[in-house]
Amino acid sequence: MTPWALRASLVLVLGCSDLTEGAGGVVELEIQVPAVTTVEVGEGLQLSARALDRDGNPVTVPISWRSSDPLLTIDDTGLAIGVSPGTGEVQAFAGSLASERVRLTIIARADTLVLVGDSVVVVAAEAPASAPLVVQLLSFSQPDPLPSRPLIYAITSPPDVGPHSVELPGGVLIDTVSTGPSGLEQGVTLNRVAGVPAPDTAIVQVRSYRASGADVPGSGQRFIILFQ
Repeated sequence: MTPWALRASLVLVLGCSDLTEGAGGVVELEIQVPAVTTVEVGEGLQLSARALDRDGNPVTVPISWRSSDPLLTIDDTGLAIGVSPGTGEVQAFAGSLASERVRLTIIARADTLVLVGDSVVVVAAEAPASAPLVVQLLSFSQPDPLPSRPLIYAITSPPDVGPHSVELPGGVLIDTVSTGPSGLEQGVTLNRVAGVPAPDTAIVQVRSYRASGADVPGSGQRFIILFQ
């Protein structure tokens, strides 16, 4: 998995360094953001904050959020929405006390995964591997390619029992790779295993996921490989 797809949380204590008391005795703001601060255009990323007093105890006061960039919006619940690709910053406020800025990366939304070329691939008897199993990620909001996005290739047939008869590059049955500069992946093939009869048919499924962890539409499409 690519690191930005992991949704663990990270707590950042941000506020005034001199611990000057604000309204209600607030001296600092504890900000909680996902460990990966990447959001796709049109998608949301939830942040949260709580106010603390000089002893580190929570203080019940209204907390608001503001964005300093038009690249994203954020409401008073801390839900940041990507507007256009780039880097944006947000802050939490408790009265006059402002947190340090939290930087978020906004990327184009991956709207669909497509198979490039025929989904049925024939492997000649003398060939050690199939032709490349090419897929591409596309965005409806921008014409540019989507590089460095995750793609998961998995052999779903034949089942993983006994000696493997076919494998992906590197001798694996499942592999996560990244799209290249053109938004394509062109290096994945299905390879025969030497000394083991190849099956008549094999199936390779391809998936991708968004920064939020949700599947990109079109995930689950399959290449059908016919061995001769």
